Amino acid sequence: MPILTEAEKLQLCLERDRLLCSSEFARSPTMSKLLRYLVDHKLQEENTPLTAYSVAVDALGRDDSFDTQIDSYPRVQIGRLRRMLDHFYLREKSESRLFIPYHHYEIILGPNESDREGENVAIDSEQLGGEPVVSSIKTEPPNRGHAGTSRMPTVSRSHVLMILAAIAFLAIAVTYFLQKTDSVTATKIAYPAVVVKTTEGIIDSSSRAKLEMIHSHLVGALEKFDQVRIFDEDADPTQSSRSSQYLLETSNLNDAANRIQLRLVNSATREVIWSSRIETMDSQKRDADLDRAVIAIAGPYGKIAQHELSKYRVDFTPGYPCLLQFHQYMRYQDSALLEPVLQCMDASAQQYPNDSYLMSMVAVAKNLSERFGLPDEIEGYGKDFALRAAKLDNDSASATFAVAQSAFLEGDCRKGVAWGERAVSLNPLNSRIMGYLGMYMLACNMPEGEAYSTRALKMDANADQVVAATVALQKLRRGDAKGAQELSSKYMDSVPGAAPGLEISYILSSAMLGQKEEARKAWRLLAKRSGFPETADPADVLGRWIANPNLVRELESDFRKAKLF
Repeated sequence: MPILTEAEKLQLCLERDRLLCSSEFARSPTMSKLLRYLVDHKLQEENTPLTAYSVAVDALGRDDSFDTQIDSYPRVQIGRLRRMLDHFYLREKSESRLFIPYHHYEIILGPNESDREGENVAIDSEQLGGEPVVSSIKTEPPNRGHAGTSRMPTVSRSHVLMILAAIAFLAIAVTYFLQKTDSVTATKIAYPAVVVKTTEGIIDSSSRAKLEMIHSHLVGALEKFDQVRIFDEDADPTQSSRSSQYLLETSNLNDAANRIQLRLVNSATREVIWSSRIETMDSQKRDADLDRAVIAIAGPYGKIAQHELSKYRVDFTPGYPCLLQFHQYMRYQDSALLEPVLQCMDASAQQYPNDSYLMSMVAVAKNLSERFGLPDEIEGYGKDFALRAAKLDNDSASATFAVAQSAFLEGDCRKGVAWGERAVSLNPLNSRIMGYLGMYMLACNMPEGEAYSTRALKMDANADQVVAATVALQKLRRGDAKGAQELSSKYMDSVPGAAPGLEISYILSSAMLGQKEEARKAWRLLAKRSGFPETADPADVLGRWIANPNLVRELESDFRKAKLF
């Protein structure tokens, strides 16, 4: 192993400390410990290469009996650290960065070329919705001056001392700033924090390996959701006083770990909010069940959101409470919520302009305000909010889909699909993104969009009602009146208020099945709620709820064929 120069050692330490001060590593003690271990090993310049066993025992706290042949824990954690490094350096621009080459455990220093070689999305504010450009990440660029392979320019001792003095001064300044933060208004939204705990006390190495794979799967899936913050199992859930904290605990129900129980617990009260048993014998079924558990916990209408909403029932405070109310509106389309939601989203955008997830939701809210004739409720343009969200975090599924939605609304279906499919790849468990992508594709006369919307309904029982209505109408178009009626009825029963899209599909499917009196009864209720008599022109009633004139004309034709009156 080549000897490092003093300048290279200093740069390694600087990059390590910069990473450890970031929010991602601050909430992940295990990743912080692993990063320190890898850098320390590099600085010691030992000739012995790192192995999975040494990483597991020396860095991750496993005992001497650890078996790398049956336990992939160190490889999983190294992979997780590699992704965290890639994500950090995509966001934080610098000349140098730390790499972990694939199939290796050694950490190396090299140039940060994320602008050209990272998996990045090219966003051009002059040309919205340009197809996302993805290029491969070169973890170890050849012949680019990595530490240990070539020399960096010589730095004099006086320059090194000056840098160290600057670091010391910066540390003092940061300490002073942190002591004063109690009096400063919060600039970050207090999203709920989830600490994913591993099962302790497992002696059998095979069972332990299985449980660690489950833990890694849960963490990876949960981290894809923007509206929760995931902490490492060693983190202190009480470290943030402003946000709620939850524990996701795994209990082993037998010695072979063939059955486990997941529990979502309020860390403050120890109240069990949700639990589920999962069989682990079949790995494919196990992973599917784990995905469903993650959706049930962290989805826009999941258990955490529902629990938080019980605390912010009629709270339109800017930030997280407002986002909860916005999600409620999106789910149920309650017109009474629209104006206060738009107002608090506008206030949230002004107070938290650097929150990517919020910006993506404000883009949707702005589009709603224009659709319902309230353009002045939110200052700015939906397209600009979407672009800002993607620039703040180009790995966010919600931000990426905000750009897709803006492209669809401008009539550019090809670019909308390109961005939408990338959003789905970033988080394939987000039913809202999946369902709305399908809706937009169907509006673009792309029949394959139905598969996306149908999948959203299958994977999330709490999917938006407009997605269910879209799938029901598609069934009706194919002549499956029975399927359309059953789907509409199922979701109408779960909606506390009005569900015009579902009611329309229910009326038409009932009429097609010959149940004219049932269809007339539902029509009377819909017309009355729309402010029209039952003899009103269908176009007037439909136009009250549907913004797309082409869809209104199609449905009007269907209503006339139904001959309800």
